[in-house]
Amino acid sequence: MSSSIFESGSDPLATLAAQDTAGQRAQIAQYTILRAATYLQSNKNEEALKEFRKALAFDPQNTTAQTYIGKINLALGNTYEAIKAFKTMASADPTSIDAQVNLANAYLQDKQYVESEKSFKAAARLDPQNPLADYTLGHQYANTGRLAEAESQFLKVQKISPNDGNVYYSLGLVANKLGNYEAATENLEKAISLKKTFPAANYELGVAYNGLGRTDDAQKQLSALYTSNYNLATDLKFLLDKPQMIAMGVPTNSGFPVVFGANTPLWMLDPVNMSTPDAGKEFSVSFLFTNEMNFASVTNVQNWSISRANSTEAGYYNNTMPLTTKEAYLPSNPLSVRYNNITREATISFRLNQNATGDAVIDPSHVVFSFKGKDAAGRDMDISANEMDGYSIDPF
Repeated sequence: MSSSIFESGSDPLATLAAQDTAGQRAQIAQYTILRAATYLQSNKNEEALKEFRKALAFDPQNTTAQTYIGKINLALGNTYEAIKAFKTMASADPTSIDAQVNLANAYLQDKQYVESEKSFKAAARLDPQNPLADYTLGHQYANTGRLAEAESQFLKVQKISPNDGNVYYSLGLVANKLGNYEAATENLEKAISLKKTFPAANYELGVAYNGLGRTDDAQKQLSALYTSNYNLATDLKFLLDKPQMIAMGVPTNSGFPVVFGANTPLWMLDPVNMSTPDAGKEFSVSFLFTNEMNFASVTNVQNWSISRANSTEAGYYNNTMPLTTKEAYLPSNPLSVRYNNITREATISFRLNQNATGDAVIDPSHVVFSFKGKDAAGRDMDISANEMDGYSIDPF
């Protein structure tokens, strides 16, 4: 009575190899695949790859072995071998959606975007109701700057899978890249309502809220990420830690007296130099920032503006009274900016001129100084704290 080839002490491969029939060779291939699977479970990818290759040698038509040869090579970064394996599968079965998608992913990892696009489209044509190929192609477009095409892909997928949170996440991602934060917010809130645990959507929603100036809502997304994905939380925190103005100072000698109120005679700012008709003088104001600022950005006078207050936070220039012909001319930008990167203090200088009759007036406490540049890390100013005037205690 013959014993089983899998009995203890026997060598299944040697036994089966001696029986060189197609059926026995296929059986050897299956046994080898089982051994490869054991290696995979132990994360021994190289050993598993060798076993899958053995299986393919015994059974060249074994699609399982061919698929895993491609996938393991792709995981190991051997894109050339992965593409080779998946091309073989796609050629052997042109109707296989999986083969086309796998080939497309291999091309995509190798940054052969033209070829990956062809394969994704081929897969989509094989089954228009399967969203995977169109969805992945949409992300290829999004990651390569083809945002309008990405949006079209995701809208196509949305029609097939209207209740898939991933689709709304992807639409929100593209909207964020386009700077359309209202649309991003709508789609990302929908994504999270459909898929409760969704760190990537929390991150993008934080970005969208930040773009809309909804700081408190952005902080809530940050809190959610701290419990679900620390890396994304760190990224969002970096984005949200925008530079702010935190204090305004008046330098000695050339300081602009920001405490003076409406209709202050211009000569009172400097009785010695500003009492003469048509006289002029440069004045300075300093601002302290929370972050180290980008030197080129903070010293660019075009990133600064000077204006008359007209809001609840800033107050109202001349207490809302209309300007008269005596009102001193207020420049829209400073003449120069100095920056100390150790103290994170910027000092702007601007010129005021007396009128021809020597009776010009100004409201120093309601002159608003604004900055719209970047910090040393490239972050834009926090729009809730990038302006100050003498009337306000805090930046706004």
